[in-house]
Amino acid sequence: MIRRAGARAEVSMPRVLAALGVSLVLPAGCGGSDEKAGASGGARKAVEVNIASFDFMPKTAKVKAGGTITWSNQDKALHNAQTDNGAKGAFNTKDLKTGDAKEITFDEPGTYAYYCVYHRFMTGKVEVTR
Repeated sequence: MIRRAGARAEVSMPRVLAALGVSLVLPAGCGGSDEKAGASGGARKAVEVNIASFDFMPKTAKVKAGGTITWSNQDKALHNAQTDNGAKGAFNTKDLKTGDAKEITFDEPGTYAYYCVYHRFMTGKVEVTR
């Protein structure tokens, strides 16, 4: 792609390489650790769930049994992450102020729905595998 900005032209690197007949192959997993990541793929040993803009990200955190999930509040509002009382695998991060984080270890495989008690529209899910 060529973009003209005044008298200067910008050319994207992928187009230059393609024009030269060069292909660029990056190794799988480039850009992050497989042991601690955002759970966009398979289950990990440790996952961080960011709380920002009144949302949990990622919405579904996948962790291996014995692994941990850390909820980190990056919002200006008070939040928490909890299951219903008495639910299988019940957990509660308690109140998380801006900048606070809470780590919880999950030993039992299963799927656990959770929410913020202060903002019930904020929901997420934990999937624990063997």
